[in-house]
Amino acid sequence: MKSNRVIQIRLQVSTTLWQQMTDARLESARLWNKMVKLHLRFRKHNRKWPTQAQFEKHFARKFRLHSQTIQALIGKFFANIDSTCTNRANGDKRARYPYKEKTYFNPVWKGQHIKQDNNYIILPMGIDPHSRKRNLAICVRLPEQIPQGKIVQAELAFGKLLLTIQNEIEVEKPKVEKIAASDLGSIHLAVVTDSTNSLALVGRGLRSINQGKAKALAQISQLQSRCEKYSRRWKKLQATKRKILRKTQNQTHNLLHKAANEIVNYCKEKEVSKLVVGDITEINRNKKKKSSRRLNQEMGLLSLGVFVGYLKYKLAAIGTELESYSESYTTKTCPACGHKHKPKGRQYHCPKCGFIGVRDEVGAINLLNKFLNKGEIKPQSLIPKGNVKYLRPVRLKDFAKRSSPTDIGLPSIHVLCADG
Repeated sequence: MKSNRVIQIRLQVSTTLWQQMTDARLESARLWNKMVKLHLRFRKHNRKWPTQAQFEKHFARKFRLHSQTIQALIGKFFANIDSTCTNRANGDKRARYPYKEKTYFNPVWKGQHIKQDNNYIILPMGIDPHSRKRNLAICVRLPEQIPQGKIVQAELAFGKLLLTIQNEIEVEKPKVEKIAASDLGSIHLAVVTDSTNSLALVGRGLRSINQGKAKALAQISQLQSRCEKYSRRWKKLQATKRKILRKTQNQTHNLLHKAANEIVNYCKEKEVSKLVVGDITEINRNKKKKSSRRLNQEMGLLSLGVFVGYLKYKLAAIGTELESYSESYTTKTCPACGHKHKPKGRQYHCPKCGFIGVRDEVGAINLLNKFLNKGEIKPQSLIPKGNVKYLRPVRLKDFAKRSSPTDIGLPSIHVLCADG
């Protein structure tokens, strides 16, 4: 089996190389904006949307980018169009086609056109359509210790290089077919169960990171509104904002990786052959009532899509399949009598039969019940036993007090992260 791994390399480059990287990201954004405008024009005039091959032919040799980079960006654009069409067909009318103009966009290089020379990686830039002269390729020095494997893709971001490295691994599938289910949420990031033993991953640490980030960014934005744009003070505030975003992003990714590893260990220990998770695309679909601003912010910062992506490739490495399934009414349905009502708090209490259980475990059990019975939750088929083991994915320490806000005349900004 082929396993892909993405690594981030922070770049310390010269002024000339930095300008080359910036030009590449600007040119990629120009291509993206052209595609967005063209797509909007076709929709306004109800014209037939061209194929990806026609797009590639139309934009060939019109940008200072390598031909494979142009094809990769067009492929990414068409993937966004297809996913939006699918979501809208499934009832999500708020799904939007790409519409925002980008100032910068990350260019992508495919593996067959990436060259390596000792500790250097060479990314070709193609031909300038105006001068017809070949631009200098972007040559980036790699660190001495990087994972072994074949580089299949390189993506150039702001100040860093994202390399996708592929390795061949041997996978041993579980001998017995055993299915487990996982309920994703915010209080508990995930509750996974095989109908006998349940594991609950506490999500309060992730909520704490997100809430602290939102408060700190709101405070900085308020201070920036009093400054003249692009002034010295405004730029210092902007640098502080980037620092907060970078740190919280690293903490979030670390927590999600550790949480995914715990679920992988659970599936390996219980010899689970398939893990069923709730379809996260249904979270805000067909809601008649608008949610509060706080709930919208909380759900928007959960990063459940990233978490499911981590789970998918980590579980594939041990031979376990991941499948998304509709989780409608799994939290509201009583597993004992089938009565439906909206529970309050973290405990599920059925007003009809008196059943009491852990709300998230009930959701996971009902999801497994629904999957096994092909869309129907059968009462008395699977009953939660309350045997839940609670686990913190990672122990988070409080953020150290930042010196930057104080140095530029700001009140101290504390982004507190609970140990949960």
